[in-house]
Amino acid sequence: MATQQVTDRAPAPGATTAPAPRRTPATRADVARLAGVSTAVVSYVVNNGPRPVAAATAERVREAMDLLGYRPNASARALRRGTTETLGLIVADSLNPYFAEYTAELVKVAAGLGKRILIADTNQDSRAEEEIVDELVSRQIDGLLFASSFARLERSRAFRLADIPTVLIDCPGPLPGRRTVGSDAAGAAEMLVGHLIDHGRRRIGMIVGDGGFGDPDPREQGWRRALRAAGLADGALVRVPFTREGGYAGGAALLVEDPGLDAVFASNDLQAIGLVRALHERGMRIPEDVAVVSFDGTRESEFCWPPLTVARQPLEGLAAAAISLLDAPDRARGTHVQLTTELVRRSSCGCEPAAIQQPRVHVLTRDPHPGEEPR
Repeated sequence: MATQQVTDRAPAPGATTAPAPRRTPATRADVARLAGVSTAVVSYVVNNGPRPVAAATAERVREAMDLLGYRPNASARALRRGTTETLGLIVADSLNPYFAEYTAELVKVAAGLGKRILIADTNQDSRAEEEIVDELVSRQIDGLLFASSFARLERSRAFRLADIPTVLIDCPGPLPGRRTVGSDAAGAAEMLVGHLIDHGRRRIGMIVGDGGFGDPDPREQGWRRALRAAGLADGALVRVPFTREGGYAGGAALLVEDPGLDAVFASNDLQAIGLVRALHERGMRIPEDVAVVSFDGTRESEFCWPPLTVARQPLEGLAAAAISLLDAPDRARGTHVQLTTELVRRSSCGCEPAAIQQPRVHVLTRDPHPGEEPR
């Protein structure tokens, strides 16, 4: 059987290697003709299998695809495979550095498995969340990751009816019938408050978010347990949004509630950063007058002043667990994966600040003798 041969001869004068402009999209057969291979070989290159293709041949196919502007039909491939290799991720606030960093880890893990993630931000709007879930499901995604409050999820018809694998991330405890992943938030709170007590702090207040992990929030439970284990009375507590503005307002309220407090545990880094500003504006020294610690451990916590002592969540491990749990069999419903946090000591509690990994700096100096020819 005759086969086409692709030669390396130079084109005639005036000729071009690129084909004439096309009015219709290129097909797989077009690519096969230009590359001198069968359509099956083109399919193997596009799908990275199931049969191996010699490197030189695969490169020839890719060059033909580029010349023709060929783009594989994603919908057709999904129909053949029974999968779109696409996941959905719903977050409540993508501007929160914690969710931004978590999203980056999820995207990295998914990419390593040949999957892509469609990301949607509900901006704390339950109606928008319903619409987004419906939209993502209509796109035939293979799985859905939720970062949403318990209270909102309990009212979410879309979440209850989503007939695809779902995982609730940023979840500190199990949820009946659902796959869930999260850090040990109560244990992290006990660790942070215990660390403050080791520094000699005795009047430890708390800023906690409203509508977060549940009622009561496990971070609040850990705060109370640590105080009682040390024989200390419960400190002042305020409930504010999980924002810098919330932490700022919460700091002002705490100082009114207990002017003598000597430490504060904030339930996330953004609240802690707002609190730090409130303390600075009132002439309070950190940590001499008031020590500050927080839960999350985002990069912002390292560059706050003073840098924050935190319980850092293991985002890389959490992301890997979440993606893996999506692919688990149906019997995994009700499974909860919980990881421990890491105590990162910095100067906001009185510890020595850790060194910052600094990038190489290229200093550009001005010419001391402008206009002169270089010697």
